[in-house]
Amino acid sequence: MNISIIGTGYVGLVTGALFADRGNNVVCVDNNPEIIAKLNSGKIHIFEPGLEKIVEENIKRETLTFTDSITDAVKNSEVIFLAVGTPSNEDGSFNLSYLEQATRDVGKSLKDSSGFKVIVGKSTVPQGTSQKIISILDSELKTNDKLEWAYVSNPETLAEGTAVKDFQKPDRVIIGTYSDKAFEIMEEMYHPFNITKDRIMRGSPADAELAKLFSNTALATRVAMINEFARIADITPGADMDIIRRMICEDSRIGYKFMFPSPGYGGSCFPKDIQGLVAKAKENGYSPLLLDKIHDSNEAHKNYLGERIINLLKDKEISKIAVWGMTFKPDTDDMRDAASVPIITRFLNEGIAVSAYDPKDVKARKIFEGKVNFTDNKYEAVKGVDALALLTEWKEFDSPDYGLLSRLMKGRYVFDLRNRLLPAVANKKGFNYFGIGRNYPLLK
Repeated sequence: MNISIIGTGYVGLVTGALFADRGNNVVCVDNNPEIIAKLNSGKIHIFEPGLEKIVEENIKRETLTFTDSITDAVKNSEVIFLAVGTPSNEDGSFNLSYLEQATRDVGKSLKDSSGFKVIVGKSTVPQGTSQKIISILDSELKTNDKLEWAYVSNPETLAEGTAVKDFQKPDRVIIGTYSDKAFEIMEEMYHPFNITKDRIMRGSPADAELAKLFSNTALATRVAMINEFARIADITPGADMDIIRRMICEDSRIGYKFMFPSPGYGGSCFPKDIQGLVAKAKENGYSPLLLDKIHDSNEAHKNYLGERIINLLKDKEISKIAVWGMTFKPDTDDMRDAASVPIITRFLNEGIAVSAYDPKDVKARKIFEGKVNFTDNKYEAVKGVDALALLTEWKEFDSPDYGLLSRLMKGRYVFDLRNRLLPAVANKKGFNYFGIGRNYPLLK
């Protein structure tokens, strides 16, 4: 099948590479010539485990190509994916200008086409966007009576850091369309990822849009909820949030997924999707009481942790803190809405020097250029510091060498903002341990 992908971000590039990997002919489009040149050389401009190898292999097979021309990409395509960015406006609503422009460009490029085309919305969008996209396409294509087309909403279900695996073995494939013919084409295209189990679910475009937003909102709610309970545990003598978490997650109705104390959610999806969903609902006349507070709770939690550490150390004559991990989650270089930003900023505002290590710190270095001392390994970051804060749960942080930490660090304070370490072990090794919702008093 001939496929074109408009947009080469996380969603577009993973989608294009994985469809090409299953034998389709895929052309990916980006309006940045530097990105196109890099991609055509087999190098990717984002960090996603396993993706670069797939891109490189399919360029060699000539099943995957890149261009900055939408016209060249769509003219021979049976299926056209719209996968451009939909960032947040200042008020939290979705900025659809890039998507709308890409839709107009696709419509203009198809004015002389014939046959049947499936145009697929892959970008995360607010409820009701399908109507706007269809209206734009109708306007651009109304004079072309040789072309049949149908619109499909096919939201992505990928998580940064596991996007390749998520695409290869999806939990579900959501297809929202009124067209039986378009659905059959989509079903055929996804068949290689659907062989062992039927994962395809069909509804209207509106169903698909809201299902995507509901999914991310439900997961973000779990993160915000357990973090609020952790803050309650912080002020409850004798409470340990890790023990509480295990007790409640064994309830089969609740389960363990996304139920782990953390510095809060970040990245490209949860913050944007929740704020955009709420903004659109308010625009349509409904103010969702619960959903409106989820993002506020998450942002308050990030600020709480920085303040909590400062308050615990206020009488300890602390001048320097080391940070392990800065990206919003492991296995990505994404710093969008990362909790490390407000937490580190709080340290800096207090006059505390910060040294930091993250395996993928390129974007973090740009944010804190000249303000934070970045190091090339985790132990270099702790030299002479009074305290260590673990912010992102990269695997290499799971088993620290406490003997080496003792020799390198000036102080003995460990702030585990992922509750990854064993408090008893840290304390036995001579460190004062603090987790989220875990009451281990700082004695020294």
